[in-house]
Amino acid sequence: MFIALVIQGATMIGYLDANGDPHLEIDVANPLGWKSKLKCLIDTGFTGFLSVPILDAFPIGLLLVGTLPVTLADGRVQNKLMCLGNASVGAEAHVGVILIEPGSSQTLLGMEFFRVFKKRLIVDPIAGIVELVDSAGTGPPTGSVPLSSLLPPTSPTSSK
Repeated sequence: MFIALVIQGATMIGYLDANGDPHLEIDVANPLGWKSKLKCLIDTGFTGFLSVPILDAFPIGLLLVGTLPVTLADGRVQNKLMCLGNASVGAEAHVGVILIEPGSSQTLLGMEFFRVFKKRLIVDPIAGIVELVDSAGTGPPTGSVPLSSLLPPTSPTSSK
């Protein structure tokens, strides 16, 4: 299911797939301007900017700039092919490190993407939407409360 969102004048496409996983469609370009639209799985466990399957990277013409040691979820370290590329959502574009995955078929969009774009990710599985909104960049989201205010009060213990 695709849902077009209009946020502060920029149209952004966000959707949940049949499994309920959030996706975002972005444009990725090389330094010469060759670009391709990629459907990205949003992976909040991925701290990087973007990870693209090698078969999707070739048509874009991403330029290899080296390798980067990456720590996987299980603690292993692997060297990954690294490119610099231009990612854009709506009218906004930024350069970031793009990892090339030889054995993958899924483009992953990581947390660094949101930091670079200064966007807050909102996923509403009930309404079936994925939203990117401008982040104020300081403090918790509006309307949030500190975790400590949700905990029951503690009473001092006595030693008798």
